[in-house]
Amino acid sequence: MLNKKTMPLLHKRKEGMRPGSLVYVGDTECEKTRILTHIYDSDTSETFEGFSMEHPEKQRWIEISGLSDIKDVVGVAKEFTLSNLSLEDVFSTDQRMKLDYYENYFSFTLRILDTPQKAEEQLSLFVGDNWVISIVEHASDIFGPVVTYLKDTQTTKRKANAHLLFHALVDRVVDQYLVRADELDQQTEDMETLVINSPEKVTASEIHKLKRRILHLRRITLPLKDLLANLIRSEQVELGKPTIHLFGDTSDHALWLNEECEMLRDTVSGLMEVYLSSLDVKMNTIMKVLTIISTTFIPLTFLTGLYGMNFSYMPLSTHYWGFYAMLLCCILVVIFMAGWFKKKRWW
Repeated sequence: MLNKKTMPLLHKRKEGMRPGSLVYVGDTECEKTRILTHIYDSDTSETFEGFSMEHPEKQRWIEISGLSDIKDVVGVAKEFTLSNLSLEDVFSTDQRMKLDYYENYFSFTLRILDTPQKAEEQLSLFVGDNWVISIVEHASDIFGPVVTYLKDTQTTKRKANAHLLFHALVDRVVDQYLVRADELDQQTEDMETLVINSPEKVTASEIHKLKRRILHLRRITLPLKDLLANLIRSEQVELGKPTIHLFGDTSDHALWLNEECEMLRDTVSGLMEVYLSSLDVKMNTIMKVLTIISTTFIPLTFLTGLYGMNFSYMPLSTHYWGFYAMLLCCILVVIFMAGWFKKKRWW
C-alpha cells in the first residue's frame, strides 16, 4: 500500500532552525531504519546486517533504508566524516536532483519512482574513494540486481572501485525512468486513439492526469543530463575511463529521456485541444439536429394552431375526411422541408 501523507506543510517543521539541523521533513510516515553492509573485492563478497567497518582495505557499500532512527544514520555518517549539510538533505526528502562536491566525497540526490506498492521516495548517494553509502526513505528491491552483481564471481563491479558501484546504482534508477517514459508513451498513444476515434469515451480529467504524470517525470529528471555531464567533466572526482564511458551511456539515456518527456508533453497538450474541439463539434452537431427538428415543427405548429381557433366555420371542419386531409398536409410539409434541407446540405 502507498504510504499516507502525514503533514501537508512539510517545511513548517524546520521553520526557525539553523542550517544543518537534522529533522525529518517528509510527506510519509518514517520507516524503521535498517542498515546492511556489503563488503567486497575481486575475490569475495559478504553482506552483514548492521554497520561494519571490518576489512577497511576492501570496497564497502552501506545500504540504509528507513529514517526513523536518526542516531543510527548519523553514527554511520560520522565514520565517513559526512557534513551535516549533506545529511540535512537526506532528512529533507523533497530535494530536487542535484550533485554536490565535498572535500573527501561527493553526493548525488535523485528520486526513485512510485510503484503500486510503494510511494515515490528520495535516494541519497555518498561516494568516497572505496565506499558508497545509499540512503532511501523506505525499503526497496530496486537495487536487488546490484546485490546480485556483487555476488556474481564473473561481474566487473566487484573488481573495480566504488565509482563503478555508484554508476550501477544510478543506472538502476535511470532504467526505472526509461520504463516509466515507455509506459507514458504507450498511454499517450492509447489516449490519442480514443480522442480521435471515440472522444465520448475520454474525459478531460483523464487527459489532465496523464499530463500531470508526464510533467512530474519531466520535472524530476530534467537536471539529470547536466548533472551527469558535470560529473564526467569534473576535476574534483577522478572517475576513471571505464566509469566515464559508462556514465556517457547513461547520459545518452538522460538526453533521450528529456526529449521523450518534451514530446509527450506537447502531444498531450495537443490532445487536450483536439478533445475540446471534438466536444465543440459534437455540441454543434447536436444543436444542428435540434434546430432542424424545431424548424420542421414551426409550420406544423402554425397549421395546428390555425385550425385550433374557435370559429364557427373552418374549411374542411364539416367533412369527415377533414382531419385526415389536415394530417396528410402536415406530413407533406415535413417531407418538403426535409428535402429542402438535404438540397441545401443543411442536414
